[in-house]
Amino acid sequence: MASPPPPVGVYEPFVRHGELVAISGISSARDGVLITGKVGHDLGLVQAQEAARRAAENLLAVLIEAAGGDEAAIRQVLIVRGQVNASDDFAQVHKVIDAASELLIERLGDRGRHARTAIGCATLPNNNAVTLEALAIVAYPSAQS
Repeated sequence: MASPPPPVGVYEPFVRHGELVAISGISSARDGVLITGKVGHDLGLVQAQEAARRAAENLLAVLIEAAGGDEAAIRQVLIVRGQVNASDDFAQVHKVIDAASELLIERLGDRGRHARTAIGCATLPNNNAVTLEALAIVAYPSAQS
C-alpha cells in the first residue's frame, strides 16, 4: 500500500468525530506524480479510471492511517464523492468513479460498499484528472479504546 500524498493546501487529510471519519479531497498522486488533464479531451476513459483507482488507493491509505494502521478497524465506507476534471461533452463521469468504487469493494468487501456522487467539473486543483473524498465509520485505534 502506497503512502498517501501530503496535503497541498491548508487542511487535514482526515478529521475524526467519534467513529465518523471525513477524508479530504485526495488525488491520484503517487511518488509526486499526478495523473492530470481534462477527461474527454486530454485523457480517455481508461486513463481516467486508472486515476480513480490510484485516488482510491490513496483514500484507503488515509483511512488506514485514521484507523491507526489497522485496516480491520474500517467498519464501513458511507459515501464517496468523486470529481472528474471533464470536458463539456464527456458523459461517462460515473464510469470513471466506478473504478474507485470497485477498488474499495475489492479491498474491503461489504465494508467498502457505499453511497456515491460522481460529478464532472470544469477544473480541479493542480489540473488533477480525478479527486475523491469520503465519509467512513472507523473504530478507534486499540490504544485509544
